[in-house]
Amino acid sequence: MATAEPTERRKIAHRYLRAAIELALAEADAGARRRPPEPFPPELRPFLRSGRVPTAALGRLRRAIESDDYFRRRVAAIADVAGPSAADPIGAEWLRRPDGWEKRLQVLVGAAEEEGERADQEAALRRAERRRQAAEEAADRARAEAVALRHRVDELEAGLEQERVQRRRADEATQQLNGQLTVARRAERHANDRADAVQARLSAVEADRAEARAAIATAELQRDALLAGRAERLGAPGLGASHVTELRSLAESARRVAERLSGLVDVTPGRRTAVALPGGVGGNSTRAVEHLLRVPDALFVVDGYNVAKTAWPDAELEQQRVRALDLVDDLARRFGTEVTVVFDGADVVGAHARRRRLSRVVFSPAGTIADDVIRSTVAATPPDRPVVVVTSDREIRRSVAAMGANLVSSDTFLSFPAARR
Repeated sequence: MATAEPTERRKIAHRYLRAAIELALAEADAGARRRPPEPFPPELRPFLRSGRVPTAALGRLRRAIESDDYFRRRVAAIADVAGPSAADPIGAEWLRRPDGWEKRLQVLVGAAEEEGERADQEAALRRAERRRQAAEEAADRARAEAVALRHRVDELEAGLEQERVQRRRADEATQQLNGQLTVARRAERHANDRADAVQARLSAVEADRAEARAAIATAELQRDALLAGRAERLGAPGLGASHVTELRSLAESARRVAERLSGLVDVTPGRRTAVALPGGVGGNSTRAVEHLLRVPDALFVVDGYNVAKTAWPDAELEQQRVRALDLVDDLARRFGTEVTVVFDGADVVGAHARRRRLSRVVFSPAGTIADDVIRSTVAATPPDRPVVVVTSDREIRRSVAAMGANLVSSDTFLSFPAARR
């Protein structure tokens, strides 16, 4: 039989009765499986074996249990036997309902609320402490990050200053190179003018010499004719002898004129002289390489595979060529030097430049080795133009040294700072 709910009971929140309600659901489930089954409020059936009871259903289940005194007392007896492990003091008081239980329940609820508030405060304090610690840690991290950022800014500023210094040096070097290029171009024009003048004089001398030789030939023909006539006219020796003597005199005069004309201009090619190095600079040193790279109008002839195989012996042949040409192009770009790179074998697969190069690339024709191409290149270069040959091949070095070329070994060329990869 249902009983009226006192005013105090209505003030008790459903959450304080959760343990007792869940115990009642467990008893209802167990009773339903007994034989014969034991009765329980039908409102409990949907929540049997549902695990934790939803908070929204606590009020509905509470009212169902309170409406069935028999079932409630059965659950209270179980709570008495099981003790605090089955129902807390509030739930046990609510189920047993001895005299004065409402007041005791209010006291227990008040104590629970105070304990809950205390627990809430402690939890709030713990959360506040955790937040404080997190804030301090975040502040420490922020300070550390600020210090790191300051160091990074200092490093970047130092790097920027270095970049500025290098840029100024590069601008100065560019201006110097532009000046050297202007001087070299002017020297080239003057050399071309001198060559044209010499060629003109040479042409005039050769014309005069040809004319003198023609006169000699004519005189000799006339002499031969007179001598033949004299032989036929043995009866007139005086006339023949006079003409022969005169013709011989003319021929001798013509020869002397031709010799004087030949001596006016020395048409024999001059001999090349190796570029002199500054005092204290070794002939095969990186300082010598830099000095030779700065010599106006100098021609560098590079033994391509000798340099490539010295630097990258384990690389594929095509890769060796590409790396060697990249290295030479860097030097040509920096110093404005004219460079010819000679490789063996024009019929080798891939033996061509894949892109436009600053240096001139030469592959030896079929049947000819690169050594001969290097020698021919040095020999064909005007003797007044400096030539530098880069190779460690002894035969090539001996040959081109005899032609007046400067020598740089492949190792020294590769150790030059601008050539390091």
